[in-house]
Amino acid sequence: MASKPGRIVVMWGHLLLLAVIAAVVIYYWMDTRAASMRTVNLLLVQPASIFALFLVLALVPQCFRRVGPDEEEGEKETIGDLARVFTLMAAFIAFALSMQYVGFDVATFSFMVVGLRLCGERNWFLNLGFSAAFTALLIWGYGAIIPFPFPLTVL
Repeated sequence: MASKPGRIVVMWGHLLLLAVIAAVVIYYWMDTRAASMRTVNLLLVQPASIFALFLVLALVPQCFRRVGPDEEEGEKETIGDLARVFTLMAAFIAFALSMQYVGFDVATFSFMVVGLRLCGERNWFLNLGFSAAFTALLIWGYGAIIPFPFPLTVL
């Protein structure tokens, strides 16, 4: 079997982000286990931590890319790409700060619409439909798992 030509480029920023995510997950998981080993305490945190670590491991191979001799070193980010990143960050901050005032459901739906639009979804019917379905499932699932009364406006 012939090997592919080119060299492997490591995307260090992506790899570092995955390492930070894994470190935070492991820290939170171990801190939860140190607080109490009771099933009630670990019921949500332990499976979610294991699942998150599997997801991180699944993404690690994508941090290594084979670059052919005729390809350029890497894709350069444009000002528009950076503007979308900062706009998405601002939308997330607005989401977090507005939940108490407009309700968890309206804030989630709004963030989803803005996030999908910024990430490239141009079909408004699909955008609004997916955002509504995701919000409804999130509210239902969150309410079924955690009996904490969070403010809702519509649902």
